Amino acid sequence: MIGSEMTLLLAVLIIIGILLYNPSKNLGIPAAFIFIGVGLFLGNGESSFEVYDNPVLTDFISQAALVLIIFVGGLHTKVLDIKKVFKEGLLVSNVGVLVTSLALGVFASFVTPLSLLEGLLLGSIVSSTDAAAVFGVLEAKQMKLKFASDKVLEFESATNDPMAMILTLIFVSILKTPDLPIDYVEYIQFFVQQLSVGVGLSFVIFYIIKFIFKKFHFQEEGLVPILLFSTLIVFLKICQLMGGNALIGAYILGVLLNTLDYQNKYNSLHFFNSFSWLAQSVMFLILGLQIFPENLVEVIPIAILPTLFLFFIARPLGVFISYLPLKTPMNKKIFISWSGLKGATPIVFALIPILSNLPNSEMIFYIVSFIVLVSLIIHPFSMEYLAKKVKLLVDD
Repeated sequence: MIGSEMTLLLAVLIIIGILLYNPSKNLGIPAAFIFIGVGLFLGNGESSFEVYDNPVLTDFISQAALVLIIFVGGLHTKVLDIKKVFKEGLLVSNVGVLVTSLALGVFASFVTPLSLLEGLLLGSIVSSTDAAAVFGVLEAKQMKLKFASDKVLEFESATNDPMAMILTLIFVSILKTPDLPIDYVEYIQFFVQQLSVGVGLSFVIFYIIKFIFKKFHFQEEGLVPILLFSTLIVFLKICQLMGGNALIGAYILGVLLNTLDYQNKYNSLHFFNSFSWLAQSVMFLILGLQIFPENLVEVIPIAILPTLFLFFIARPLGVFISYLPLKTPMNKKIFISWSGLKGATPIVFALIPILSNLPNSEMIFYIVSFIVLVSLIIHPFSMEYLAKKVKLLVDD
């Protein structure tokens, strides 16, 4: 598909997605479901100008969009909110993801044609929750939850992508070199490098921006968000060159910037809100275009059991094990166990095996796509009902 046709198609699909999402927001339907659905059913040669099938472009656009979305999420996160849920959020976003990945991976190797390593790769890809979907549902439903349960979900969804991505990259690396012995020390070093570089670089960039805001006064208010956006691009490139994890770094950078009282901050937040919506729209649409309906239908029979296992066993197991060191009410653990919304992130991660030309990568991609679509259908509509049932809603 040539560039001008692609641009026109995305513009038309974004308009359709916005018109469909606007009346559905009150129902708590995530933007991911609307825009992925529009791309899925109006694209892929059926209504589009020609077939779109470009995993490289899709991965590039989606990875960049994820960094921006998570950065904007950090800009709206208060440090005080994080302090309240830091321990449990960190446990769920790391221990929970690891346990969920392993449990689902082993199960998938028994009920699908995937090998054990391929099953573990599948588990790693779908183990994290989606920040955009979680934020969207909580905002639409306006649920006030006891024990800061909503803050735990927000913090977890914003910080569990790095663990899922690192596990995904590790299993992809192992599958690419099946004849070589597994170097566990190397993978531990890789994990430490990803987190330490991403976090460390975010603090360096933050202090540079803080110095600039202290020393410079901008005559045009529109220059501030452009400066921040350009800085985010520089951060992303440096993080990539140094082997850091840009997702966790972008989130921390956003949270740190939220502590500053800088010039035209309110207008800058509005700018990034709009830009984040554009990034989400393009990312969801292009992911929908990348999914071919006939291939999705073919994989449904082997995707049903892993989906059910993930929702009812693997995710709850990960959450409950994460909370073992903490005293936490049972109703809170039950609600968080169920509220593991999936969104664009697992589909983006599922492109990594395809780009690495791994066997069964197409099967993994469509199993992941099926899990995400089912999650986007059932979780948003059931979260408020479950919160009422387990008496987690705050009385008005």
